[in-house]
Amino acid sequence: MTGHTDRYSKIEVDVLDDAGVSAVIDNALAQPECTWEELKVQAKAGSFSSEIARRAWLVVSSFEPSPT
Repeated sequence: MTGHTDRYSKIEVDVLDDAGVSAVIDNALAQPECTWEELKVQAKAGSFSSEIARRAWLVVSSFEPSPT
């Protein structure tokens, strides 16, 4: 019988609370210096102002923006 090692055993998962999610979103939006709405418009147009903006949208698009 051969030994089996779990290739996922060293993966750590952090579960974020609301403050943590907010911090992730704020950080992602700070990188391209865009607002959520600006990224949303760029995404609808299929044309981002930069690669950083496109990546930021990938991060934030799965979250609903909090009402302001």
